[in-house]
Amino acid sequence: MGDKLKKLVDKLVKLVDKSIKLVDKLIKLVDKQSNSFDKVHYNLAKGGENMLLKKREVSSKQLTLEMIERRLPKSHPKSTYYQEMLNRTRAGYAGEQRVDQEWQEIYLEQCHYLLHDVQLKAEGGAIHQMDTLYMSRNFVLIVEIKNIVGRVEYMEDNHQFIRITSDGKVDGFRSPFDQVKRHARFMRQIFQKAGYHIPIVYMIVSANPKMIMSASLSAQPIIHVSGLAEKVEQLFLRHSEICLSEKALREISKHILKMHKPTQWTMDMKMDELKKGVICSKCDYRFVMQYRQGKWGCENCGEVDNQAFNDALKDYRYMYGELISNSLFQDFFGISCSKTVYKILKSLQLQEVGAKKNRKYIIK
Repeated sequence: MGDKLKKLVDKLVKLVDKSIKLVDKLIKLVDKQSNSFDKVHYNLAKGGENMLLKKREVSSKQLTLEMIERRLPKSHPKSTYYQEMLNRTRAGYAGEQRVDQEWQEIYLEQCHYLLHDVQLKAEGGAIHQMDTLYMSRNFVLIVEIKNIVGRVEYMEDNHQFIRITSDGKVDGFRSPFDQVKRHARFMRQIFQKAGYHIPIVYMIVSANPKMIMSASLSAQPIIHVSGLAEKVEQLFLRHSEICLSEKALREISKHILKMHKPTQWTMDMKMDELKKGVICSKCDYRFVMQYRQGKWGCENCGEVDNQAFNDALKDYRYMYGELISNSLFQDFFGISCSKTVYKILKSLQLQEVGAKKNRKYIIK
């Protein structure tokens, strides 16, 4: 009886184990189906995940200015100038992200494609930088984003914006309407060359709620970001005729994406005015770190930070370009031993061009 009872218990244990495994599989299956439903619901709410063709990225101008912020001594006569430029650039990018967020929250059931921060080059060499392109079968919308604080007056005859701040300061700006009209003419040419005829419309979107629009702007295509969804709905009512098939819309949208050529912002500064080397973030970028036994350390605070080397490598790229050699590496990073530099460069697995003394490495 004892052996029979033991065998029966063993069978029960095995049966319980199988039951537990089966329950685990069922739980995972339910979770997977639930996640799939959530994902489908999310995509439908956005009008389809594949509709965002191009995301917005931090501009080369902002990245270069951030490099200058780290490497330009505070005592430099242009330090304040570049810091103010960086602050304005960061504020502009934050405003653009605010409008991008509004697009994500709008329910757009119509077939469409969104491209943020598109830079196109005309045959004559002129650059067209558009903050957002909304491509639909009914119309194409060009959006110019502004992050202005203060009361804004529009002098239509003079093609000028005037901003009056709370402290009474008056500034003049080039009319953004002229800018988007120029882009609209260029976009019409692109569609006409492709054999398509579709309304090209434009709009200025204020990303800052502290921008006060005067009556001089009441008849102009300018809104605060909170009104974006309603404005798009109005455009579909006004342009109810379908001008493009879904296939044509997809093809022309991808064609425009291929035309996108980002430009590298260049600074008006001599490179020898900027600090070289790996600099310590913990010391507010005041001290250069040293390479010892495979690690980068700060002799001032004792911080060891190998990520600071990766950041310095990116800084080098903004300062001198994507090509670096053994000798250039030695000079910038303060390492005199060519063998040590060779080992570091090899460990980075960078693409190489040339051979022996002419060998250079490409920093991506």
